[in-house]
Amino acid sequence: MIEVRTGFENMNIDRDNLLALEEGIGKPVRRIYMWSQLTVSIGYSQKPREFSIPVVRRPTGGGALLHGWDISFSLVDYKKAWGESPTQIYRKISQKLTDAFRSVGVSLEMCENKSLQGDSYYCFFFPSFGELTVNGRKFVACAMRTLKKAFLIHGSIFLDFDYTTASKITSVPEDEIRRRIVCAQDLGLSKVDVLQVLSQGL
Repeated sequence: MIEVRTGFENMNIDRDNLLALEEGIGKPVRRIYMWSQLTVSIGYSQKPREFSIPVVRRPTGGGALLHGWDISFSLVDYKKAWGESPTQIYRKISQKLTDAFRSVGVSLEMCENKSLQGDSYYCFFFPSFGELTVNGRKFVACAMRTLKKAFLIHGSIFLDFDYTTASKITSVPEDEIRRRIVCAQDLGLSKVDVLQVLSQGL
């Protein structure tokens, strides 16, 4: 059964799983979960901003992301199982997800750009290396944290998206958000489809 927790609970669990594996007292963990309320997560190095909804800091990097309409996943494992570099890990995980989405009729492209494409505060503005897009619109957002032995990767897929509400929360014009994000509903995918893909791809 899929977990539904607050943003603080979700991020604390993922951080604790990473640290436990690094310290040799945990084991590899895959989580698939949702958020109990609309929440903004910010990357571990971002400066917090004021929002009308809760804000939580991720143990991974990247830009701010709005949660509540998405299914999120996290994978904590040993780097040696996937590749010693973040690039290798991203490639393997992205390929598995790409193959899994292809099985339900959705063709995705993995972003290859490793350089920053601007200074936007928000994750959805610019696809970064390893993230998955549909015609340039972000579909699977990802962020990673690597330690000496272990890594944590976060991912998020919007099931649907309330563009008007998102615009009010982020102060980003609605048409701008629509140009940059695609959700499962737009692609004809149900929640069951996405859960099946994540179970298969991870």
